[in-house]
Amino acid sequence: MPNPAIDPILKINREFQERATRERAQKLGFEYVDIADFPINLDVLRIVSQDEARRAELFPFERVAKTLRVAIVDPERAATKALFDSLKKRYDLEIYLCSKPGFERAMKNYEVSVLQKKTVSARETVTDTPEKLDVNLQHFSSLESKLPDMPAKAALAEIEMESIGAGASDIHFQPTENGVTLRLRVDGVLHNVLTLSDEVAEKIITRIKYESGMRSNISDAPQDGHITVRAGDRFVDLRVSTIPTATLESVVLRILDSRRGIRTFSELGFAPHIQRKILKSLHQQNGIILVTGPTGSGKTTTLYSMLAELNTPERKLVTLEDPIEYHLPGVSQSQVNDAREYNFETGFKSLLRHDPDVILVGEIRTIATARLAFEAALTGHTVLSSLHTNSAIGAISRLRNMGMENYNIAPTVNAVFAQKLVRRVCPICHKTEPLFAARQRVPILAESLDRIASILPDQALPETISVAAGCDQCSGTGYQGLTAVCEALFVTDEVREMILRGDSPLKIREYVRANSDFLSLWEDGVTKILDGVTTVDELQRVAGEEGK
Repeated sequence: MPNPAIDPILKINREFQERATRERAQKLGFEYVDIADFPINLDVLRIVSQDEARRAELFPFERVAKTLRVAIVDPERAATKALFDSLKKRYDLEIYLCSKPGFERAMKNYEVSVLQKKTVSARETVTDTPEKLDVNLQHFSSLESKLPDMPAKAALAEIEMESIGAGASDIHFQPTENGVTLRLRVDGVLHNVLTLSDEVAEKIITRIKYESGMRSNISDAPQDGHITVRAGDRFVDLRVSTIPTATLESVVLRILDSRRGIRTFSELGFAPHIQRKILKSLHQQNGIILVTGPTGSGKTTTLYSMLAELNTPERKLVTLEDPIEYHLPGVSQSQVNDAREYNFETGFKSLLRHDPDVILVGEIRTIATARLAFEAALTGHTVLSSLHTNSAIGAISRLRNMGMENYNIAPTVNAVFAQKLVRRVCPICHKTEPLFAARQRVPILAESLDRIASILPDQALPETISVAAGCDQCSGTGYQGLTAVCEALFVTDEVREMILRGDSPLKIREYVRANSDFLSLWEDGVTKILDGVTTVDELQRVAGEEGK
């Protein structure tokens, strides 16, 4: 085929087509790009597959942080509009018009993309059912010897896909004196999967920083970033964080997998008495509902389930998140962007101008955000948010320490739910021990059983409870999956008066335990033990008998 850059006639025709496209772009109000001559970074092609690009006649040609520049042939094409809607969920789109011949020439970049060849097969192996951990450990074991000879982008893609396939929530690159250990957090527990040499780890970490929009030349200061990868037929977001250490940087990738979706309170593991309190608090006219717990305790997942419960046609729901973890139909979701000075404070002020009924703020981190949230609740809005505290009543101390006044806290907070995640005992291999033996082994268990019997008279007391064992099905851990344990503080008028007087959290806790059906996080976990869901050892590992 003659080259338009050499053949005079083809060159004239091409110039005519590009000029006509430029004029058409002006009429339609789009920017114009001569995409055939634009230098393309092949990494950008990861965002849109070759089939999607061909079907929509849309070509991604440049990405800067969260901004994605795409060239299109026909803005009215149905497939183009559909792909717009998908991409807008993850990027700020800048749309350019290009000629059809220019588009065809640009598409040849897919044919030379090494990344396309290296990663598609791995992505297609990711299923909706995580593989057993020991199977993935075998994969990593075979991968360990191959990584030194692989390009950094292919090595990273393999690690990402194997980790997603294992159902991991986090990927850790942890420097040690003997190299860098790659660790996966599965069901809340970290597992060492392989060791990388400093040289191999450094090239993969450099690749991570590049793909997540970090500055590759900075290794002596913390950085945060974000990567979107395609896993099979879905997109998975990775939240990236680095910190400097004595040798290389330590890197953690938090996996935010939309496959997990929105679940009901029952599916999350909340006991019926907790569910009743959640629903009662959600259907009050206004006020703040807080979900508390450490990082990785499922706070965001619970907030999304609360939002789904309130998502009805007669309500306007808006969110301010960092990042958006799940996309909810019928909800206006906004992601903070510190680089553009769009943070929780500035974003909250903007949200209030959109006439919302329900506002979800991912986390109350500063006094400025707290004041805005409380003002919104006092003016008739329902506000959902999270705090980092280990107990429900501890949220009151946290708000006071941030600078919130008692006269603002007392009338505004409707309920606080403190939660953690415990592993479910494996249903295949679990063993049992007599309940009386467990009471002798863990003395606090007896006191907890007495409290539970007085609050939940219908709670069964079995003769035996589960003990973890280990089998092929659970990869020898004795556990499969996670469930929530929770303590719920429903703020009554009496509790509001105590907050207003400045009573201590200890005094408030004593009152609540003496005058309501309050169960501590530990005691709620004991009900999970009695129901055969988890074990005493697992609850001790997670809750440490706190709040007993």
